[in-house]
Amino acid sequence: MKKESIDYFFELFEKSSIPKIFSEINLFDNEQSLINTDYDQNLVDKKDTIYSVFFIPDYLRPVLKGDSFIVKKVSQFFKGYAIVLNEFASADAYIKHRFRSNAKGIRRRVKRLESCFKISEKTFYGAIKKEEYDFLMDSLEKMLVRRFEQRKDVSQSLIQWERYKKMYFSLINEKRASLFVIYEDNNPIVVSLNHHFQGRLFSAISSYDIDFGKFSLGSVEIFKKLDWCIANHHQSYEMGMGDLSYKREWCNHIYNFEHQVIYPKNSILAKVKGNIEYAKVRLKEFVFKIAYVRYKKFKAKRKTKNLSNIVPQYKALSIEEIQEKPNNGTALDYNSPENRFLRKYVFDFLYTAIENVQDVAVFEDLNEPKTYLIIGKSKKQRVVLND
Repeated sequence: MKKESIDYFFELFEKSSIPKIFSEINLFDNEQSLINTDYDQNLVDKKDTIYSVFFIPDYLRPVLKGDSFIVKKVSQFFKGYAIVLNEFASADAYIKHRFRSNAKGIRRRVKRLESCFKISEKTFYGAIKKEEYDFLMDSLEKMLVRRFEQRKDVSQSLIQWERYKKMYFSLINEKRASLFVIYEDNNPIVVSLNHHFQGRLFSAISSYDIDFGKFSLGSVEIFKKLDWCIANHHQSYEMGMGDLSYKREWCNHIYNFEHQVIYPKNSILAKVKGNIEYAKVRLKEFVFKIAYVRYKKFKAKRKTKNLSNIVPQYKALSIEEIQEKPNNGTALDYNSPENRFLRKYVFDFLYTAIENVQDVAVFEDLNEPKTYLIIGKSKKQRVVLND
């Protein structure tokens, strides 16, 4: 009697396939089922295998044909997060429903970004050239490196980056994955890798240019991708497991994952081994729950300690109205390698002053060391760097 472990969520979203033992999937939000074209009746007839199937979302429940198996279920510790889109005609309609009076805040973030920069977005789904793919994947990698250095954390995606880079090119061209990009004047500032399964998008790996931190690019990304999902007849936007505040904020379906132990009914050996596997799964979930809660507490303490040790890198003085244009000499190119550190200060100014990037220039104050002047169309600000 052999045992086969199946990561159900991985099979659906990364392999775009239903495990062969299941005849179909029942959808909680739809009377129809997803028929498994790869269903293998021989696997059911053989009855020589115990299946340990984990990370089953409650809204994509697998169906075993017939009654020759016993199924034992264990609720898993991690929760999953999804946005179900069936009832909504646009992202704007969804945020009105989800955020109610706070929907204006989401719209304001999108409009603020678009008023300050020349913004466009594109989804590569079904066709992408290798040169463009390599450029965008390199951009995403750099964003992840900077973001996790900022967080003083380790990115699991970067650990497996070479595998991802080899994998996604063909998946995108086969419409099993997509690459969503937000551009600022043709420069990517948000890059997101997504999987697709039967009209359901799973947001797998995303990052953004941290110099645009004030503009809440994470919220802008979700808003734009929701519009794309609805326009392209996707029923849900899946965020997967992991209890993060932005997921709780955005998702209208928070669900439990389930672990199923499946073994042949009329076999004493299968019954013994199946129950042993079931006991192991329950024990594992119990131990994991205790360990994870302690880990979260430890991580929270460490984060608080790190935040308390952070010294501001600069002091931004109050934004003032311009009475007359000052003569400060030659403007600095804040996008050049030697002055790139100024970008964040400029973009923070743009967000607060609601100026357009085309109307802003940066000058070094020759009378005060480590001091810069950001001059917009109608407002200005002085920035002093710390030693």
